[in-house]
Amino acid sequence: MRWMSALHRVIAALALCAAVLVGLAAAPQASRVPWQPPLSGVPDLVGLYLTWSKDPTTTMTVNWVDLYPDSPSSLHWRRVGDSAWSVADASRVAVEPSSLQRRWVELAGLRPDTMYEFGIGPAPAAPADEKAAKAIESSTWRFRTMPAALTPTRPLRIVAGGDMMHTRAMVDAMNAQAAQIQPDFAILGGDLAYEDGVRGARVIDWLESWMRICVAEDRRLIPMVVGIGNHEVRGGYGGRIPADAPYFYGLFTLPEGRPHYALDFGRYLSVVMLDSGHTTEIGGAQAQWLESALAARTASQFLIACYHYPAYGTAKAPEGGLSIDNPRSVAIREAWVPHFERYGVTVALEHDHHNFKRTHRLRRHARDDDNGILYLGDGAWGVETRTVPSPEQGWWLAKASPTRPLWDIELRSDGTATMRAVADDGSTLDTVPLSSPRTRPDAQHQADRHQGQ
Repeated sequence: MRWMSALHRVIAALALCAAVLVGLAAAPQASRVPWQPPLSGVPDLVGLYLTWSKDPTTTMTVNWVDLYPDSPSSLHWRRVGDSAWSVADASRVAVEPSSLQRRWVELAGLRPDTMYEFGIGPAPAAPADEKAAKAIESSTWRFRTMPAALTPTRPLRIVAGGDMMHTRAMVDAMNAQAAQIQPDFAILGGDLAYEDGVRGARVIDWLESWMRICVAEDRRLIPMVVGIGNHEVRGGYGGRIPADAPYFYGLFTLPEGRPHYALDFGRYLSVVMLDSGHTTEIGGAQAQWLESALAARTASQFLIACYHYPAYGTAKAPEGGLSIDNPRSVAIREAWVPHFERYGVTVALEHDHHNFKRTHRLRRHARDDDNGILYLGDGAWGVETRTVPSPEQGWWLAKASPTRPLWDIELRSDGTATMRAVADDGSTLDTVPLSSPRTRPDAQHQADRHQGQ
C-alpha cells in the first residue's frame, strides 16, 4: 500500500501549499535574518520546538510537527561528546482542526547545564569518515538544560514578549533579534500565531519562523515557556478547554494540563504563567491557586509572573476612561495583584496592547519607588503598534511608546538583574537595573488577609 502513503503525502503537501498561499500571500519574507536549513532526512518538517512540563534542569520536551501520520516517530539523542545514541519513541496527536501531526518526547534524567544533540528517526550508524560525520551533524539540532544553580560566571538569560505575528516579516525580524541575544529560554505571553483557534496556515508560519530563525549558535534551539492570549481562542475570552483553543492545547503539553502553572528552576527562579480570562476565569479557582503557588515559592530567589492582558496597560481604554479602567485590568488588579504584592515578585510581564511600556514601581495602585512592582510590556513582538497615553494621563507609566520590543532579562547569582527592552532593529529602548531579586512582601497585605479570615 505504499502508493496510498505517497498519495496521502501529495494531498497533504497540496493542502499545505494552498493554506500558505491563501493565508500568507501578503506577508513578505524578511531578507536580512539568519535562516537555518531544514534537517536532512526530514524535509517535510513544519516545526521543531522545545518546552518543559517538569524540571527544566533535568528534563526537556522535544516537539516536532509535520503533516503526515506515518512520518518517523522516534527521537535519537545523546550528550554532546558522547558516541552512543539513545532512542525514544514519541507520542503523537493530530492538532485539529488541521491535518498537522505533533509528536513529542519528554527526556528525563538529564544533567543540568549540559548540551545535548538530537535528531528525528532512528539513530545513525557510527560515521566511517569525515563526510559521514558532517552528514550526521547536518541532521541534528542541540539543546542545553538549565543550570541547577546560578554562579558568578553563570547568569541566566531570558527573552520575553508576546503578540508575535501580524506578518511573517515582523515575527522573523524579532525572532532574529532574540537569537542574537543567545538566551537560555524564552517566555512568550500569548497571541503567538494569531490563529484564533481556526487558522492553521498561521500556525505553520509561526512554527517555521521559530525553527528556522530563533536558533542560537551551533544549532541550539531556544526552549519556550508559553502563555495563552485572546488570539489563541475562538472568541478571545471565556473559551472551553481545549475545544475553543485547539492549537494552543494541541501544540503544548502544559504542567497539569492547564494554562495557569509554575515552573521552578532550582531555587533561583520560579516562572508563574496565568490565563487572563481566555479559557479560565481570572478570579475564583485560578486566583486561589495563584496565592497557594506564591506562598509555596517564598524561597525562590527570583519570581517572574507572566500573563496576557495587562493590569497596567497602554491601550484599549473604555469610553470616557483610561487604559487601567478597562474591566479586565480592574479584575486582574483585584484578583492577582494583591498576591503579587503580598509575596513579592521580580517583575510582571504583560502583553496585548501592542506597545513598549515600563511602569513606575507600583504598590496598592499608587507609585512607590522603594517597594513597588515593575510591570513590563506591552506585547508587540511582531505586530502593529497603537497610540499610548500622554504622560499627563498615564500616571502609572514611567516610559511608553508605540514601538515593538522584546525584553532581554539577565538574572545573576547575587540577586541583581537587568531588564533591557530591544527593538526589532536591535536598538536598546530602555534598560532597568534591579538591585534586589524580588519586591519586599507587603506586611499590611498579610495583616489584612489574616483579619479577613
